[in-house]
Amino acid sequence: MPGLKPIIFYDIPCVVQDPRSSPLTYHRYCLTFKGLPFQTVWLEYPEIKPFYEQYSLATTTLRSIKGIPTPVHTLPVIMDPNTNRLITDSFAIAQYLDEQYPDTPKVLPNSTAALVHVFHTAFHDAVRGTIMLGSFRGAQKLNPESKEYYIRTRAERFGIPWEQFATPEKREEQWNVLHAACNTVDGWYATSSGQFILGDTPCFADFMVAGLCKWIQYCFEDQEWEEMKSWNGGRWGRLVEATDRYLDCSK
Repeated sequence: MPGLKPIIFYDIPCVVQDPRSSPLTYHRYCLTFKGLPFQTVWLEYPEIKPFYEQYSLATTTLRSIKGIPTPVHTLPVIMDPNTNRLITDSFAIAQYLDEQYPDTPKVLPNSTAALVHVFHTAFHDAVRGTIMLGSFRGAQKLNPESKEYYIRTRAERFGIPWEQFATPEKREEQWNVLHAACNTVDGWYATSSGQFILGDTPCFADFMVAGLCKWIQYCFEDQEWEEMKSWNGGRWGRLVEATDRYLDCSK
């Protein structure tokens, strides 16, 4: 958009030289869908907490660490130089982009913010039981500095040795949870009149699901992605193909 300074999107770098390997891909979809200029600033995992402290950002995410809900420093974060605002939390970022740039396509259209927020919560609840397998697969793609930090802190968080995150038994159990989650989400999509959750135009909910699929495509084993994209009549492979046009990885 003419006259706008690029929004800064803080993301996590990986050894795979492709931003689609980031678990934060869904905000790249949103920014491109809205036609907003942006640029990526990469933060390794150990740099995230000092970044929050530098800008006096409040943590908005709680994680259970040894059974205790604990504030954690997470991405995504955006910085908008046009308003000098820093926004944390994925859903808050989507709301901000729609409110601040009302003449761009909406990622939360037609007063659907509350419904999409319910979808956002339910989707994360559905896939929550796969977090250790996802952590184990994703860590293999991190740069050494982040990988060491990530493995150490996740083992502390879950209270089990890293080697036990994805044993064959745990891998099968969590893969079945993912399959069940996909079946559940497929049921939601089946009620739509189009290929996206609200019809023929994608919204934040679609970008969230497609972002997870894209991350699995790049971070899991090839045969795992091939299996997943065949589930539910090929819905997840088609969703990735349909949203790829909104995935600008050049910035």
